[in-house]
Amino acid sequence: MLQRTRGLYNKYCGDVAKSYGTANVTTQYAATEPREQTLNNAIQESNAFLKLISIIGVEELVGEVDTMQLHSTVAGRTDTSGDGERQPQLAGAPDGREFRCAQTNFDVGILYSILDTWSVKYPQFAKLYREMVLHRWGLDRMLIGFYGMSVAATTNRVANPLLQDVNKGWMYDLMTNKPSNYILGENIGTVEVPEYQIALGAGGDYANLDCLVKDLKNLIPVQYRTGNEVAIVGEELVAEDTNKVLELHAQTPSERVNFHVLEKSYGGVTSMVVPLFPARGLIVTDPKNLQLRWQRSSLRRRSEDKPSKNMIIDYNSQNEGYNIGELNAAVAIEGDNLKFTKELA
Repeated sequence: MLQRTRGLYNKYCGDVAKSYGTANVTTQYAATEPREQTLNNAIQESNAFLKLISIIGVEELVGEVDTMQLHSTVAGRTDTSGDGERQPQLAGAPDGREFRCAQTNFDVGILYSILDTWSVKYPQFAKLYREMVLHRWGLDRMLIGFYGMSVAATTNRVANPLLQDVNKGWMYDLMTNKPSNYILGENIGTVEVPEYQIALGAGGDYANLDCLVKDLKNLIPVQYRTGNEVAIVGEELVAEDTNKVLELHAQTPSERVNFHVLEKSYGGVTSMVVPLFPARGLIVTDPKNLQLRWQRSSLRRRSEDKPSKNMIIDYNSQNEGYNIGELNAAVAIEGDNLKFTKELA
């Protein structure tokens, strides 16, 4: 590491130590709650989609899934002239499901040679590095939410490049706890297809994407709708519909991550394309119904100068969990099962 780089790195470590109130960043330290909140806010602000969902700091490692939305109707009347008592409807939609936060590591290594290059090219590299890590943290959260299927003791990035083994995500929650709202599809006609199949296009299960989205929305009971439902649509589904023109939704550079809102909705529902979402996937829900929890007082950090590997390592970990707040208010399809009828011809 060049002397110039060493000076900048030492300054970076000093700034982090001061910010987090620790004497030495080279030993593991816990962040105070205000710093945890600031970091999680920064992750959310770095990503346009994460701004739409519910990111919640909780005290418990395990607890009951709840929501700040009233999905049940509350209007009513009770004759109290006799023994009758007014019956309030419970807020929070508790249904007995539990959330479980799991330690999730977000460790980053930087070779000395890269640091030397950055120190020359980017005078503000410490700030840029922090933004880069937080942005990637946010993208990884999205991958886990969309693709997460298990919580492995030791994850395998090669076998699970979409972080399928880091945590159980939103799709998994819907698929396992409300399978009637997670559409796998069925055999169609006399075409020899796998056990489950959703055919989209002329002669298929759904003539077009409008019909598919409308059908999914209709599966959400009226009393569970918030009026803020959106359809998150896979890029391949949108590409098949050439009449839909994409309009860039985000304006600031930090939000420019291929997040788009469609100029014209599908099935009467505001529709959007979200980065990293399954190419043929589709989910209809209020984005606030997608929950990501982080446990307070669980953020741990440490920086290590590792000469044996010619690199600097930043260790970061936090306990996190993913759930859908109200399962009745979300409907999705299994994107891997969707085929265009032209493919089945």
